[in-house]
Amino acid sequence: MEIKTGDIVSVRHFSGTKLFKSLVLDSRNEVILVKPVEDITLLNCSQGDPLVLGSELENEIYISSCTILNLDKDENTIEIKIDNYETTTNKRLFVRFPVSLYAEARIGESQKKHLAIVKNISYSGMMIFSKADFPLYQELKFEIHAGAGVTINLKATIIRKVKDTYNYEYGLKIVYTDVHTPNLLKKYLVLLKKEQEESIRKFKELS
Repeated sequence: MEIKTGDIVSVRHFSGTKLFKSLVLDSRNEVILVKPVEDITLLNCSQGDPLVLGSELENEIYISSCTILNLDKDENTIEIKIDNYETTTNKRLFVRFPVSLYAEARIGESQKKHLAIVKNISYSGMMIFSKADFPLYQELKFEIHAGAGVTINLKATIIRKVKDTYNYEYGLKIVYTDVHTPNLLKKYLVLLKKEQEESIRKFKELS
């Protein structure tokens, strides 16, 4: 996948409720500079936050899992590093779907909630960022705020833990205790896929 200067892309951040149409100002390998059409102050972004980038190349829709490197609110630009990407026609999409979702995590029956950001999710697992230092193999309870009033409640066990510059990065295995949750998650991922496809094509048509 090659994103070029002048391309129209979509941007999703967990603090927003929609996809933001954006223009690529610069593209250097896996680092790109984008300028949202709307003011980025509508998004409460910070360095190190996960962000989802949608793009189209030769009639293929790509969904990229990204990390914010820098923000310039005066210039209304976001510098982004592309970590990995999927195509919406790739069946692996449902193995690892790039997202940027706000979530709250709790340990056991504790009522203390820890902020977590979901970077990708599948039927079997997910990757999250959090400033909280959880022990490896700890089971956590999550409330994932998926937008449009949808909250996905699930349990997951930490199977990987890495400390980066800004946060702890956790890989988790989802533990299902009912049939409703995986069905809800499946429907949600299908809706995300459809929204990404329709939005990027609409943005390009209106440019």
